Amino acid sequence: MAGMPSRRTALLALALLAVAVAAAVTAATALSQGATGPTDLRVTEFDRIDAGCRDDVGRSASSTNGPNGTYSSTTFIETGARTANLSVATERTSAAGADFSVFRVNIDSHRRGPANETCEMGVQYRLAYQVTGGTDGGLLGGDSGVRILTLENGRYSGCAGDGTGRFADANCARLLEDPPERTWANATG
Repeated sequence: MAGMPSRRTALLALALLAVAVAAAVTAATALSQGATGPTDLRVTEFDRIDAGCRDDVGRSASSTNGPNGTYSSTTFIETGARTANLSVATERTSAAGADFSVFRVNIDSHRRGPANETCEMGVQYRLAYQVTGGTDGGLLGGDSGVRILTLENGRYSGCAGDGTGRFADANCARLLEDPPERTWANATG
């Protein structure tokens, strides 16, 4: 029986085969993973820049999409009073694990007393936020994205987004042309 492999050689060949099969399964899993959109949105900066009449303090507005899921904007919100307080809250409105994640950033003003009637009174503020989480879809990538709606005192005021594959367009341009009258419905009774 000179042509028969030794037991040691057979076990080594079997171990190498097992490693090759495990590597192939791992590679197939990495290639076929589905991408998901970000899972979390957090405010990283919220600063009151100035307050007064829109014509005096609200002349400039800007927004940027930065690296690593960062977004920022500088804008004016009508508050009716120079001393109005502002608050910000974020919420996810899409299902957990969704390929396309949707969030809302709610900026609300709180004033005491009557509104100023001599001009459009408000606050210029800067807001920065970041999305995190989600999966990248493996080696082949995948279709995933995010859209973040900004509401000021319950009214649509802006949109930011990013995506890949079929979600490469977050539809923000459409929302700028035809802003929604409301962005959610109360489903509780």
